[in-house]
Amino acid sequence: MSAPESVAVVDDAGVLVGTGVAHGARWRNGERLQDLLRRSDRAAVDSGEVALTYAELDDRANQLARYLLSRGVGAGDRVGLLFDQAWRGYVAMLAVLKVHAAYVPLDPGFPADRIGYILGDADVALVLTQQHLVPLLGSGEAAVLGVDTAADAVAALDTAPLTDDERGGPVDDLCYIIYTSGSTGRPKGVAVEHASICNFVRVAGEVYGLRPDDRVYQGMTIAFDFSVEEIWVPWVVGATLVPRPGGAALVGHDLAEFLAERAVTALCCVPTLLATLDDDLPDLRFLLVSGEACPRDLIARWHRRGRRFLNVYGPTEATVTATWTTVDPDRPVTIGVPLPTYSVVILDPDRTTALPRGATGEIGIAGIGLARGYLNRDDLTGKVFIEDFLGIDNNPSGRIYRTGDLGRVDADGHIEYLGRIDTQVKVRGYRVELTEIESVLLNAPGVVAAVVDTHQPAEGAVELAGYYTSRGELDQDDLRAHLREHLPSYMVPAYLQRLDAIPMTPSNKADRKSLPAPSGPRRVSTKDHVAPETPLEIALAEELAAVLGVEQVSARGHFFTDLAVDSLLMSRFCAKVRHRADIPTVTMQQVYQHPTIHDLAAVLPATVPVEAAVTVADTPDPIKGWRYLLCGAAQLAFLLGYVYFAALVLDVGVSWVLAGADLLDMYVRAATFSGTGFLIACTVPIALKWLLVGRWRARSFRIWGLAYFRFWVVRSLIRFNPIRLFTGSPLLALYLRAMGARVGAGAIILTRNIPVCTDLLTIGAGAVVRKDTWLVGYRAEAGMITTGRVTIGAGAYIGEAGVLDIDTTLGDGAQLAHASCLPAGASVPAGERWHGSPARPTTVDFRSDISANVTRWRRFGYSFLQLFTTIVWSLPVVMLVGDLLAEAFAGLIPANPASVAFYATQLAAAATFYLGAIVLGLLVVTTLPRLLSRPLVPGKVYPLYGFKYTLQRTITRLTNSRTNLYLFGDSSYIVHYLRLLGYDLGRVEQTGSNFGVELKHDSPLLSGVGSGTMVSDGLSVVNADYSGTAFRVRRADIGPRNFLGNNIVYPPDARTGENVLLATKVMVPVDGPLRGDTGLLGSPAFEIPRTVRRDTSFDHLKSGDTLRRRLAAKNRHNLATIGLFLLVRCVDLWAVVVLNVIAAGLHPRLGTLATALGMLATYLFVVLFGVLVERAALGFRRLRPRFCSIYDPAFWRHERFWKLSAGRYLALFNGTPVKVLLWRLLGVRMGRRVFDDGCAVPEKTLVTIGADSVLNAGSVVQGHSLEDATFKSDHIVLGARTTVGVAAFAHYGVRVADRTTVDADSFLMKGSETDTGSRWRGNPATELTGHAPTGPDPVVPTRLDLTTADPVVPTVADPVVPTGTHHAAKNTGVSR
Repeated sequence: MSAPESVAVVDDAGVLVGTGVAHGARWRNGERLQDLLRRSDRAAVDSGEVALTYAELDDRANQLARYLLSRGVGAGDRVGLLFDQAWRGYVAMLAVLKVHAAYVPLDPGFPADRIGYILGDADVALVLTQQHLVPLLGSGEAAVLGVDTAADAVAALDTAPLTDDERGGPVDDLCYIIYTSGSTGRPKGVAVEHASICNFVRVAGEVYGLRPDDRVYQGMTIAFDFSVEEIWVPWVVGATLVPRPGGAALVGHDLAEFLAERAVTALCCVPTLLATLDDDLPDLRFLLVSGEACPRDLIARWHRRGRRFLNVYGPTEATVTATWTTVDPDRPVTIGVPLPTYSVVILDPDRTTALPRGATGEIGIAGIGLARGYLNRDDLTGKVFIEDFLGIDNNPSGRIYRTGDLGRVDADGHIEYLGRIDTQVKVRGYRVELTEIESVLLNAPGVVAAVVDTHQPAEGAVELAGYYTSRGELDQDDLRAHLREHLPSYMVPAYLQRLDAIPMTPSNKADRKSLPAPSGPRRVSTKDHVAPETPLEIALAEELAAVLGVEQVSARGHFFTDLAVDSLLMSRFCAKVRHRADIPTVTMQQVYQHPTIHDLAAVLPATVPVEAAVTVADTPDPIKGWRYLLCGAAQLAFLLGYVYFAALVLDVGVSWVLAGADLLDMYVRAATFSGTGFLIACTVPIALKWLLVGRWRARSFRIWGLAYFRFWVVRSLIRFNPIRLFTGSPLLALYLRAMGARVGAGAIILTRNIPVCTDLLTIGAGAVVRKDTWLVGYRAEAGMITTGRVTIGAGAYIGEAGVLDIDTTLGDGAQLAHASCLPAGASVPAGERWHGSPARPTTVDFRSDISANVTRWRRFGYSFLQLFTTIVWSLPVVMLVGDLLAEAFAGLIPANPASVAFYATQLAAAATFYLGAIVLGLLVVTTLPRLLSRPLVPGKVYPLYGFKYTLQRTITRLTNSRTNLYLFGDSSYIVHYLRLLGYDLGRVEQTGSNFGVELKHDSPLLSGVGSGTMVSDGLSVVNADYSGTAFRVRRADIGPRNFLGNNIVYPPDARTGENVLLATKVMVPVDGPLRGDTGLLGSPAFEIPRTVRRDTSFDHLKSGDTLRRRLAAKNRHNLATIGLFLLVRCVDLWAVVVLNVIAAGLHPRLGTLATALGMLATYLFVVLFGVLVERAALGFRRLRPRFCSIYDPAFWRHERFWKLSAGRYLALFNGTPVKVLLWRLLGVRMGRRVFDDGCAVPEKTLVTIGADSVLNAGSVVQGHSLEDATFKSDHIVLGARTTVGVAAFAHYGVRVADRTTVDADSFLMKGSETDTGSRWRGNPATELTGHAPTGPDPVVPTRLDLTTADPVVPTVADPVVPTGTHHAAKNTGVSR
């Protein structure tokens, strides 16, 4: 059947419609763009390097779609596409559509500023790209996935079409968002729905005349909607796409050669590109031009008998194309008639009326093809998408789009295009808003007024010319640099001219018609001019200068950034070079790869070297199948056995105590039993350690094997050992010695992270190990447990939250700062001071120079009194009170599991007791510490293990109540609680979220937080200094208007002042100038911007009536959350009471088994009920990425979710398969055999963890951030067999590829992407490349500005120390 011709008719209302075709919509309800692609064995894509049939293209898209689903991408998400390999872009586009997401195309040629704006404005959740393009994305909020690096993982997935269950239902009809030039200085996003694009593709397939046997050139970047016409119209008819090769733009001779060599039969392009082709292409059967006015002589040159030649027109807002016509040299050049289903009307530009045929006015378009509108610009959408006042048929949206283009309908019913009404122009096929360029130019320093217009230096050549007035002369090179920083290269004016005054119209608008032609030649940058030296450089420079119309060009000037050229000019340059016999031929590929005269000359005629790939060593195969299940069964059996053993001891003890003759006898018996029980609880781990392990030795063994089971038993008993209550006591040192550690006299150990591989631990005499340090003596990685030595010399010092990996040494008198880490194999020489993660030398002294006389008898006396008090007072009293309460609860009502009254009575009693205990506890912690602190004088040195030391340790324990913090945290009430504790908060600027739910201090009475400061979870305020013999308390003050991220140690000597952002895990500096009005990131810290623009999006909610209203609503919501928190805890206690009362009723028949079952049922109920409550807090839905204010109800619900989290009940199952099951119940997408040794995962439903991954103790996988009252959250994906080290932190938006290792204490910041098999280390984490050097102290090269830190890392044994390029994890990370 022959292709149709363009014919139209104008009705009485002035509406133009095509004739001879049906006008019903070519879209069925529910149909989506990806549904138009039909599987077949015909070639869909032939790029030369890759050829794909329609079936193969669909298969690859299905695989990538499944991978996206596994990474948390789903319906309604917006996914950016950034590619320079077209076929990858096609697959990605289809994959995104298959998961019911919308795609946002980007161009590698866009500047970072424009890309960053688009990602933020479109709320892009993920960017699909190629790894070498990742740097173009800068430090935006969107996560990034390199599809080339994930290729193996994607290829392993099923190619079958996605089922409805897999992808879920669509949440909206949005297909894509394409950004066009905007008049505000920023591009605007056009949102196109599936109905519109499906209709257009089908209509174009009907009328254009493309055939299945056509090979269609696809040359336009997908960031412009013209590419949709190039891609989808051929696909809907079954033709083959022939995409241009990546990198160089093809024009002129290069394009002609490519089209001929690849047997292209159909070409869609802008007229300017077609004009660069000198000779006809006989094989070209189909030709379509669009994007700008087509000159008559171009039509005459390319019109041939048998060639279908179309001229089409349409703005992005009307979904690619709205009108079409076949062209003929003997007819006037028009943009034709409306496509079927489209209508056109000529509007009065100033009034809402239609003009008759022949009248000139604004082109208006109606029909199903109209876009939804402009994203986030309802004002502009309403301005140009006007109401359909004519009642046009087949116009489902009821709107008409005002294009801003002038036109009229001729006598034949065709539309003549007469240019723009406003300042929007087409330059080389790109739609450019002149006022956007003017806006950027006006922002340049010194510019007073500016206007931009077009200039035609030669026939068919359209250039941009910028005119400006200024205060004095300006350096035009600086102006060009400013423009290049904010605009794509095609929008940078080729001419800049200073005027004394901008000509104006009577209405005080710039009079563009009166602007002079640019008086000078096309200008390029003249700064840093380097003359060409070699004959080849001179010849190349001459030709380029001739093309640019300038006298000279610098040999070192970058073609695109310094010389402001474009692909068309470079095509002319290449053509001129080809005509010179004395210069080697230059291709566009070489121009793009070597964009200076000097570099280009250096490679001619040599080929470009190819960089060798880095190989990644394989990891051992994990234990699977029955051996894995056997290990889990053994662990479960041990836990059940231990519960039964505990029940037996408890049964015997309680029966014996309650058999006492009177209260005194019962007390004596309680003291005897509790002392015996305490001794058993402490000695059983010692005995089992020596029985099961003997002496720990440096070795490796596979997780889930027999050696691992023995390791797990000992590790579990140590972690749940009552000896943890004696941190800071000589008893802990004695205990570690009994376990095989070498602990010198006078060493003080304040950490509750008790070392496990004790035989490999040495702590020298007088050493200080501060709280929250990690020196466990092992690490889990790649399915293996590796044990190693940790040696701390005499008099050495480890600051708070320090981490010592295995095979590390801290020499005598050496220091490791707070929030610092010694990586595996590192050694700090005696007397040296190191800081940072990884640690490096520094001159800062972190240890307090304090001392006192502490004798051996003093240590013995303190230890004896601790034991005596515990055995004679604490444990007996707790036991007696517990027994009496149990009897009281049991005596309230007979145990009858079938009676509602039984449960109701016990619930009322449990609630009364719990709430009473809360009130009593508040009275104690807000009064007793104040009394105990009176004898302690800040700054005064006291000996350890005396009365004052006991007071200080008691204050610390009393005031760090987790229950109270969870009760009041994340609400306005937390500031009142902290003030009652003793915090100095100054004048509180209430936000409703001033503090989170996790906070530590040594003394609240010496802690100050300035006005306007917000604090995230994990802050530890250091108010005490310790040496091996003495301590003192000191005041620590956090300045006003600070923001503190997660897991920060804040020392009393901190050098931070006002308005400082302290990023997550930052090492707060204690030296140098007082920092203010800045941000600090990393360990050691370096400065970053205090605030990013995106985080100011909700500043309008932070003051005035808006703040008062929203804060009041937030307070009401938080109060309800507090009520729910109390209710849940009351139910927990109720379950404990009810289950144990029932167990007591069964005891006469079952004996100790009843007690054991009661204990087991109690714990299982608390865990499973906690899981239920947490999922219910989300409405049994999954979290989704957020970007909102803390005054948004979505954030309030998230705070409730945190407060009701069940995570703290899961620790018993660390290192077991049961932990994986619990994570899945809580919503984590977790693969098989994941080893979790104690990882924190706040946002479970945002997290995906691959099979056989390893999560070490103290690690954090956190899917959110809170920055200056702005809340952000995103998905986190850890690939299969990844490792997250001890105390490492993975932030939101992170995408960790398979077999990646994140080393101990590393901070993988938000949005980071890793390569398969890579290793990341440091804070912030950087990718390690190369191998360990043989010399000492290798330098750390990095992209980050480490001006405040020494760039030296320790020599280590592992072959992973950075000696080559580091890839810094993107973006600062501060979070709640």
